[in-house]
Amino acid sequence: MAILGIAIQSTTGIPLYLETWSEKLSGFREGSPILISGFLAAISSFANNFKQSISYIRLHPQDYAEDIFGLDAVYSFVGNSYMVLLFTDPYQFHEVVKYKIDWLYGKVLAQYEEGIRMGKVPHLADAELQFIHDILQDTVAWNIIYDKKEQLDSACESIIQEEYPEDVAGIFITSFDNTILYSYGIGRDEVEIYLNNIGSRGHGLEDGEILHNYVSLPGLEPKLVVMANPGVKLQISDILGDGLVGQGGVPYYYYMITDTNCAIGPIVESLIEKFNSILI
Repeated sequence: MAILGIAIQSTTGIPLYLETWSEKLSGFREGSPILISGFLAAISSFANNFKQSISYIRLHPQDYAEDIFGLDAVYSFVGNSYMVLLFTDPYQFHEVVKYKIDWLYGKVLAQYEEGIRMGKVPHLADAELQFIHDILQDTVAWNIIYDKKEQLDSACESIIQEEYPEDVAGIFITSFDNTILYSYGIGRDEVEIYLNNIGSRGHGLEDGEILHNYVSLPGLEPKLVVMANPGVKLQISDILGDGLVGQGGVPYYYYMITDTNCAIGPIVESLIEKFNSILI
């Protein structure tokens, strides 16, 4: 899953937009926007009164008691008039997720700021709603990966079954905020378990850098989670489209789940060479 949901309101407590894409947030979907808005305003007031700031809130949906990790609500102020709550998986990079909020502000919310200050509630156009969805769900990156899936599958098959059959259990790709875009050889639920157990250690990994972490979990054989920043970037202009200045790019990350005793250097080199030739 990418972003699980979003709530946008004015700093004065006017609810503007609420959308969820996960059943873990069904309670928010069924609840009153006014109640949610009041919760955000109360949390903000509480923190301000004690000279504190809020970065995120950890939630544990009652209907998902078996999920020990829960979900996070990343809390941000943007512009002069908005409070935004983004619901994410815990393994997503919270500081990077906030870039998406800035993009939504620049492309959609900024133009309504004067009206918000006057108490007017904007009616978002269909194109604006689609833009919000596409930014939060990494639609551009998803489409690129989907179009290359057969080639990526073939590269993974070569690594796992031919080159390193005893060493590599699975391979996957995430976007710049650690949203899972692609996986091979390992189920998504298991991918999320590994990511949740290494946390946000990979945040800020530079081009060409590699990170590896030993993970031992009940019911699962001990493995290494190997993360690489291969230097492949999705251009910001491709994500934001026309009408908003954006330079540079945001990275993809490549991951492998490997045997704890393998030599990871040659495997990472093979993975980067094969995947980069497909995605560049």
